[in-house]
Amino acid sequence: MDGPSQTGHTGPVRDPLLARIAEYSRTHRAPAPGERVLAMVSGGPDSVCLLHALLEIHDGPVGVVSVDHGLRLEAADEVAGVREIAGVLGCEFVELRLDVGAGPGVQERARDARYAAVREVAAAGDWDVIAVGHTASDQAETVIMRLARGTGRTGALGMAPRSGDLVRPLLCVGAVETVAWCQRAGIAAVVDPSNRDDTYTRVRARALLGELERLHPQAERQVARFVDLLRDEAEVLDAVVDDAWARCVDDRGLDIAALSAEPVATRRVLVRRLLAEHGLGGDALGAAAIGRVLGVATGGSPTEVVGGVVLRERDRLVVHTETVVEPSPVALVVPGAVRFGTREIRGHMGHGAAPERRRVTIARAGQISVRGPRPGDRIALNGGGHARVGRILQSDGVPARLRPLVPVVLVDDVPVWVAGHRVCAGALAAHGAPAVVLEVVPA
Repeated sequence: MDGPSQTGHTGPVRDPLLARIAEYSRTHRAPAPGERVLAMVSGGPDSVCLLHALLEIHDGPVGVVSVDHGLRLEAADEVAGVREIAGVLGCEFVELRLDVGAGPGVQERARDARYAAVREVAAAGDWDVIAVGHTASDQAETVIMRLARGTGRTGALGMAPRSGDLVRPLLCVGAVETVAWCQRAGIAAVVDPSNRDDTYTRVRARALLGELERLHPQAERQVARFVDLLRDEAEVLDAVVDDAWARCVDDRGLDIAALSAEPVATRRVLVRRLLAEHGLGGDALGAAAIGRVLGVATGGSPTEVVGGVVLRERDRLVVHTETVVEPSPVALVVPGAVRFGTREIRGHMGHGAAPERRRVTIARAGQISVRGPRPGDRIALNGGGHARVGRILQSDGVPARLRPLVPVVLVDDVPVWVAGHRVCAGALAAHGAPAVVLEVVPA
């Protein structure tokens, strides 16, 4: 680290933009008075404005960290420029060099690597919070992207002015304003060419926001205002959700009976909170994922969300974020029942009937066993031919990660039923004839 950390001023703020940031920062404690703040500065107009604003409005120490992700040759010079700015302003400075590597998801990988590295610096330097230069423009882009892919109320809340170890004092100003501020201050800010590359989702969202601005000149500000209103209302709604959460959750998961007694809207919020409690975010909390999880609660098959799997275990809805492991094979003695992962396979004597999704009748009973799918497993089709079990599960929408949890019932080591999906036509008992009745139910 270079030089002493700079402590900001505490007197009146004359610049109108900085005065607005000061009020926003004070209202949301972003940062709180006296906190040691490590500012992430790239050299762009948002982060440069952030640094100068902090030094003007904050009464605690302010340090600077700048990151070269190893993706552009120009980045080294940009970091050197930030070092010079920090030196002139008397701030501690840390330079980080990463090796993210080009390829799919580069922006997300760069972001994750950047935050991980900066958090290590913050911990080593005993900084209280990390300040980032997200603006109202970034907020509007984030909300538009989340709405487009499907989200709920919490997703529409966007980015918080203070969240964990992050503070965002610039959420009250737009990107156009930070650029204009730098120009007025005579500061030559860096322009990252990736901000104009429309192969990135956020850049396309930015273009869409520009179209909305042409439709309504205050669109960006109104989206950001919408987020602020939702966040204010969340303080009231969260108390209601907390009460429902206390009624429905225990150390095993969400009680399905209690969950079912709640209004539909409350169920969605509780499921989203369950996923968030397990560290899941992003698309895992989107509307489509929440809908699938609610389907599991009403008796549907386990479902995969980004970063985890949601299962019904007895009377609870539970989340597993670890790798799915195929349950061990087990023999089924009729009459009787065996557990296979989160399902139970039951067998008893009865009579032939039309096959159902969770109940079939087979004509003869040799040695019955249950295991997960294997490469090469096939089910005989009516009229000849076979269907691969893997393809059956794929066509039924079972994610590859979850297929080891699907019970395959075998008679004398020959697959006759992919439980809940497909039965071997030749194994079915004639209507009314003596038969073995097989059922699959949540364990």
